Amino acid sequence: MRLSLALLAAVACAPRTPSSQPAPAGDSHVPKDMARETGPKDPVTTPPTPAPLPALTPAPGVRVALDVRGWALVALPDRVVVLDDDLRHLRAFDASTGAQLWRVEAQKEPRGRHTLYAVGDRVLLHAGSDLVAVDARTGQLVATHPARAYNGGGDSCRLEIRRGFTDVYREWVADDPASTTCAAVCECTVRLFRCDTGAPIAEPFNGSDIHIHDDFQQSYDVLCVGPPRLLGRHNGRYLLGVDRKDRKSEGYDAIAVDDAGKELWRQPQLSAAMQRYREVGGDAATDLCWSVDDDSMVAWTCSTGQVKWRAAFADKLDPFSNLARLVAPGRLLVRRRTDVALHVELRELATGKRLWRRELPPDRAAIAPGEATDVLVYASTTTYAWLDLRSGATLREAPLTKDQALVLDPAGDGYLRLGGPEVAELARDGRPLRAVPKDIPEVDWVGARFLTGREGPRFTVYRRPDLEVALTVAGNWAAERSSLALGPAGVLLYEHRGADEPLRIVVLRAD
Repeated sequence: MRLSLALLAAVACAPRTPSSQPAPAGDSHVPKDMARETGPKDPVTTPPTPAPLPALTPAPGVRVALDVRGWALVALPDRVVVLDDDLRHLRAFDASTGAQLWRVEAQKEPRGRHTLYAVGDRVLLHAGSDLVAVDARTGQLVATHPARAYNGGGDSCRLEIRRGFTDVYREWVADDPASTTCAAVCECTVRLFRCDTGAPIAEPFNGSDIHIHDDFQQSYDVLCVGPPRLLGRHNGRYLLGVDRKDRKSEGYDAIAVDDAGKELWRQPQLSAAMQRYREVGGDAATDLCWSVDDDSMVAWTCSTGQVKWRAAFADKLDPFSNLARLVAPGRLLVRRRTDVALHVELRELATGKRLWRRELPPDRAAIAPGEATDVLVYASTTTYAWLDLRSGATLREAPLTKDQALVLDPAGDGYLRLGGPEVAELARDGRPLRAVPKDIPEVDWVGARFLTGREGPRFTVYRRPDLEVALTVAGNWAAERSSLALGPAGVLLYEHRGADEPLRIVVLRAD
């Protein structure tokens, strides 16, 4: 019995869309002002039309609403957009009926790797050096801009979509001008752009490159020092940590810019709060941001960058992971983990005052009732402990074996424990509600009405809540990460069929 690591996010990994040509071996040597727009430009021959596929036969009460081919896909609330098998056109399909809604030529010739994102009523195609914005309602081509981040190169470039301070990756997200961020991100560059058109916002933010030469090999590597940090967006302001303007001193400045890229404030005193791996969060309701590391915390006013309070931890523990998350209005739950203990405390967000403190065994994962389970997990046999926010007392514990995982239940405000001989439903405070005897191997996606798992060559979709089989197929199938946009009745699936053949793309519905 095994559980896929993707379960911890309760979504499947995105498909690896093919490159239209071989990606460049690496572009880290490209000067930043060229913005990594190099790469193969020549078109390729369209592969031959693949043979027809066998029909899918779902269980009664479940139907196949869409079954098409394409190289990339993304779901929006009422439709699915697919990159056609010619790598040039985008097509949109009604997610309930499967009817084609529109088709548009998004690019004249394919290049690089192709990835689709969905923000509001826009679909963004990141294709090699290009960023193409399309109106998902009408199919109108809105604009094409240089992405300044080559998709398919060697610099781990991609689009980064954020809601507040959270990277949603390829999940559909509303285009909220107060909280939604769109950016093209490489190892040493962050370039903000408008989510509706793809147009750049000011100049890219860059770190510093150091060239390390190997005279014997007559080659060099490029090391990025001080890579820019995109924190997120708060009340319409983009917040970042960037290299200091004063090159005589090392470290970061915290900055905020507006929709035109104009710098609204710059705060060198927040340099420590901007360090690369330091946890950062924010709360729009109180206009407060915070960060935490091994031995201290700092909170500042998001709209001005002015420090609100600082707190040093009394115990110098050398923890290896830290997390501070808002778990109730005005309450910040802080977790610091070492290899011998988990230290937990609740603080007032406005003042930093500590309300209580707990020390738990290192195999515990402490969460507030209803909180997501993507917290600090140390042991392979973790025990989740739900804490009373008034006192810090343990309300309930749920031990997990190495084959089990705990995830938020999209069908309610509680949790699902998956793995082993049963699927268990828990209340938001960990209280057991019911268990369905069902051994589901390698669960990789959970929705309100469907759940998917794999055993060897067989991929199975289960209905909820009875966990009866809705569809079972052979092949390299997965659930698309953006499936949740379709609502509880639908799930978007895709099948990898080899590097030279388009994906098979299917919408399954239980309505």
